[in-house]
Amino acid sequence: MNTKKTTLSTLLVIMLVLGTVLIPAVSAKNTSKEKNQESNIILDKDEIDISKLSTDEIRELAKTNESVRKLVEEDMKIQLVNIESFEDISCLPDNYPEDLKNQSITQMKSDQLANSDISTRSTINVYVWIVADEEYRSYFGDDWQSKAYNTIEGADDAFYSNHDINFIVQKYSEWDSSYTTDTLELMAEAQSEMGWDSNQQGCDMMAIFTNQYIDHWGRAESINYYGGDAWIMKHQGTASTDWHLAQHEASHNYGCPDHGYVTSPTCIMTYTYMFLTDDWCSTCDSTIETNRNHL
Repeated sequence: MNTKKTTLSTLLVIMLVLGTVLIPAVSAKNTSKEKNQESNIILDKDEIDISKLSTDEIRELAKTNESVRKLVEEDMKIQLVNIESFEDISCLPDNYPEDLKNQSITQMKSDQLANSDISTRSTINVYVWIVADEEYRSYFGDDWQSKAYNTIEGADDAFYSNHDINFIVQKYSEWDSSYTTDTLELMAEAQSEMGWDSNQQGCDMMAIFTNQYIDHWGRAESINYYGGDAWIMKHQGTASTDWHLAQHEASHNYGCPDHGYVTSPTCIMTYTYMFLTDDWCSTCDSTIETNRNHL
């Protein structure tokens, strides 16, 4: 496991374990709770679950809440990611930071030299079509493609090191999502609007990004469900939580099941650990290995 990815602040550790970000409320009303009728969000006098807030609500809250402001400020930054081949940067957004691109290339060359004798089998390239809705694009602005790209590159690190599978971003598309909290409905909507089932345009996997509140962190098609080649996720508040979630959802495409809220196994498919590790349990590793040619 890449240790630099798991070095988190105390705030983020709490957030990852709970699967949410709880922020002290700006002010307390006379009543203990206030219900926002428009978004159906419960605002407690002591804490706010920002995973249930819309992009506009988060921005408004950041104006008066210092914790939220700092979290959003950090969330906007484009961070260094690992790449596995020069093809990984063939579809970089035009405004992707040049210094980060060059650092990624330098690190890739160093890794290739260090690991030249480790694996002798060929790498399976999985070409990814990124689709993002208006809430995700609005939140990240001009950097939405870079943020989604980085999520894919973070999600494939363990796939590459453990199974010689490399996710390569091939295409970006915009999509205006309907206002529904049904995650599967949103995933089907994006696929339908892009014509995914009839023309995948040279891609193998569709990665769908939203920032509106949905009833799951994300959902994915399993290998036995409509081809197992698409997944959707809601932005979780940090780059680290996003790539963890993306790796989790992509693992479903290879047949890995959820393990629920349990203490064992320590696996990214176990809800208890999914934001704290990029490892799979031996069973999931075996499942991915069996299905590594699936896409």
